[in-house]
Amino acid sequence: MPKTVRLIAGGFFIPVALILAVQTVAPRFISIHEADFPLPSLNSLPYEFGKWQARGDETLDRAVTEYLRPDEYVLRDYVDKSTGIPINLFLAYFKTMQNSWGPHSPSVCLPGAGWQVRSSKILTIDVPGQSKGIPANEYILEKADQHLLVLYWYQNGRSAWADDFDSKQRQFLDLVRSHRSDISLVRLIMALKTAKADNSETGLLEFTRSMFPSLAERFASIN
Repeated sequence: MPKTVRLIAGGFFIPVALILAVQTVAPRFISIHEADFPLPSLNSLPYEFGKWQARGDETLDRAVTEYLRPDEYVLRDYVDKSTGIPINLFLAYFKTMQNSWGPHSPSVCLPGAGWQVRSSKILTIDVPGQSKGIPANEYILEKADQHLLVLYWYQNGRSAWADDFDSKQRQFLDLVRSHRSDISLVRLIMALKTAKADNSETGLLEFTRSMFPSLAERFASIN
């Protein structure tokens, strides 16, 4: 029989299956009081990071907003002033898991929109203030003659992580331990000329390193 994967929390062994089950039914049958804290003011992120500059904010389609219901989000194109190549930033913040909404993994929604996955991997990105770096998912997607390089991870004021499955565990344990379950999805997209990342990956990583301190600062302000 396969081994049961378990987590250790406060000296107790918690089956992952139980965590997922409770995380699914908790919004419907259980109400846990959460700590009151302000939003991280993500809209105050600078419009310029090094050689990348954004002209303004974009808005999500109403149907997308009603489906996701983020408490705060940022949607911007940051353009490399030397090459004119844009990087699309989407940042969605959710204050609680105790509802039926939350971040929608790009690994699901982009293929659902017709994009085919050509490659995927998890990177460790060396960013300021994080001695071990942060993990992030990297996808190369294709549809017709279009190609995309996608980088995404999850983040709050306590940690940053890449695994979609791990999000449910972290949110549930945070809810039990700290009476908060806030989470954000950080997604970057760059168009590619071919199905190979080439130097585009370097550009996304450089942008991430430039942006991360400002992002971490805003999450730290609400902890």
